[in-house]
Amino acid sequence: MKITIALSRASLDFFKAQAEKHHTAYQRMVRNLLDAYALQHMKQS
Repeated sequence: MKITIALSRASLDFFKAQAEKHHTAYQRMVRNLLDAYALQHMKQS
């Protein structure tokens, strides 16, 4: 599923820098972070 999300410049810059460091796409990093957050919180419920 595709959505549009507005990120702060600071967050976007952070993810882009980290993605470059780890040779991956920043969108993938954001998606993986959100998936991990959601999974962790579903387990706690």
